[in-house]
Amino acid sequence: MRFGIRFNSDSGSIKDVVKWAQLAESLGFDDFWYCQDLMKRDAWVTLTAVAAATKRIRVGTCIVNPFTASPAEIAMHASSLQEFSEGRFVLGIGPGDPPYQDWVGLKQAQPRQGLAEAVQILRILFAGEEVNFEGSVFKWHHARLRMPIPSQPIPIYIGGQGPRVLELMGEMGDGGLPIVFPPETIDFVHERIEFGQQKFKINAKRAELKKDAFASSLSSSSSSSSFSSSPLSFRSFDLAACVWWSVAETREQAEDALRYLIAYYGPSLREETLSPIGLTPSDFDGIRVAWQMGDMKQAMELLTPQMFRLAIYGSPNEMIEKVRWLQDKGVTQINIGPPLGPDKERALRLTAEQVIAAFR
Repeated sequence: MRFGIRFNSDSGSIKDVVKWAQLAESLGFDDFWYCQDLMKRDAWVTLTAVAAATKRIRVGTCIVNPFTASPAEIAMHASSLQEFSEGRFVLGIGPGDPPYQDWVGLKQAQPRQGLAEAVQILRILFAGEEVNFEGSVFKWHHARLRMPIPSQPIPIYIGGQGPRVLELMGEMGDGGLPIVFPPETIDFVHERIEFGQQKFKINAKRAELKKDAFASSLSSSSSSSSFSSSPLSFRSFDLAACVWWSVAETREQAEDALRYLIAYYGPSLREETLSPIGLTPSDFDGIRVAWQMGDMKQAMELLTPQMFRLAIYGSPNEMIEKVRWLQDKGVTQINIGPPLGPDKERALRLTAEQVIAAFR
C-alpha cells in the first residue's frame, strides 16, 4: 500500500506547502500531489519547489487538464519537471471542471474524448516521436518535443469521477486518481476501471502491446506514430483513491475539522455519489440555502452524522480499519487530502506513525 498526500492550491503558501512536503517525505509518504485549480497557485511552480526541497518522494499533478492548457504545454512542463526531479514526476491528468472553464470562455464539447486524445498524444511525445494526429478534438501535424526526452518514463495517472472517465483510467492509465467521496463508492470505481482494463485487453493485440495498443484502442482517432511507451502491466496499476481525510487523537476533534469542507462541497455532490451512504442531494437543501446566504456557521450546524461518512476520519485506529477495508477492495494507494486534521503537521505525524506504520 502506497500513501500519498494531496494539497489544494489554497491550502497555504508555497513555502508552507514545501515545508509540509519535506515533513511528509521524512515521515515515509510515497507521493506528494498538488492540485491545479484555475486562477489559484500554480501546480507546476509549486511542484518544482517541492522537487528542489526533497530527494525521494514522487511529485505529481492532481490534476491538470488538456483544455485550459494544451497537451503541448503539458508535455513541456511534465518533461522539464521529470528532468529536474530526476525521474520523480507523475502526470495526473483529467477532464477538468466545466464551471471553472466557463469563467474563461472555454466549453468542453467532448471532455472524455479530448482527454483520451490528449493522453494518446502525450505518450507519443514522451516517447520522443513525431505526432501526426487527426482526432475529433486535437489535430496535430509534424509535432515533437524539441528538448531531451526524459530518461525515465513519465507515468500517466487519469483523474476524475464520472463512469466514462473511470473506464478510461483502466483503458489508458498507468494509474487512476478517482475521487472517492464517500469511500463506499469504491465498488463502482473498481468495477468501471476493470471494465476499462478489459476493453484495453480486447482491443489490443498482445504481440503489439508495447507498440500500438493505445493507437488501436480509440477507433475514432488515428496517428501515424506508434507507441514505444505503454502503460505499466495491469498487475502494477496504481489505484490511488483520493479521499477526504481527518485524523486526530479523538473522533470529535477529527469531525470538527471536517465541518467546513462538507458544508461547502456537500451541496454540489451528485446523487450517484451520495447514494452509497443513503443520502440524496435534497438532504443538503438547508445547507445549500445557508451557504448561498453566506451563513457558513448555520450550514455547518445543519450537518448530520451521516454526512461525515463522505470522509475517512477519526482516531488512528479507526483510520487503519477503513484503509484496510479499501485495500481489500483493490486500492493500492491512499491519496489523503484536506482537511488532514485540526492541525496539518500533527495529522501528518499521526498518519505516518500509526496508520502508515501499520501497513509497513
